[in-house]
Amino acid sequence: MATGSLRATEYFHVELPRGVNVAIPLDQTAEVLSLQARDICLIPGVSPALLGISNQRGRLLWMLDLLQLLGLNHPSGQTTNERLTALVVREATPQQPRQFACIVSRLRGIMSVLPDQLQPVPKRLQREVRQYLAGFVQMERLPILLLNIEAIFQAVARSPLSSSALSL
Repeated sequence: MATGSLRATEYFHVELPRGVNVAIPLDQTAEVLSLQARDICLIPGVSPALLGISNQRGRLLWMLDLLQLLGLNHPSGQTTNERLTALVVREATPQQPRQFACIVSRLRGIMSVLPDQLQPVPKRLQREVRQYLAGFVQMERLPILLLNIEAIFQAVARSPLSSSALSL
């Protein structure tokens, strides 16, 4: 876990469509959901990265397309009967327990990152994308983007109509 005074941070590693690998701080992950695309209610007038809202145990939950947020095109061919996997992410501050769910292709598991493994966000990425990243790591020759969940919450809250639903 830790060597010397270096302390590892744990992340939940997931794969997005198109083989994009991202990691979310483990302490900000709440649960994994399975739902169908038709269970997502589309909301007009919001960011294209917000797929819509889903009712999860009586609570409205924004469904976020991380691939779209990161400026990448989504592969076509999704049907309303398709089963989706979503990872529910929560804010770090317990006073405001806002949550959203990210659609993922594959759950890869928990990984530990030591501070000396953390690399800065590549400058070649667009500034709009870099703001959502805390850095990246190379694990077994696989580049994994570390998400800045607070920045994503701020972006979702700035989207019209979304801030009221995030607090439901």
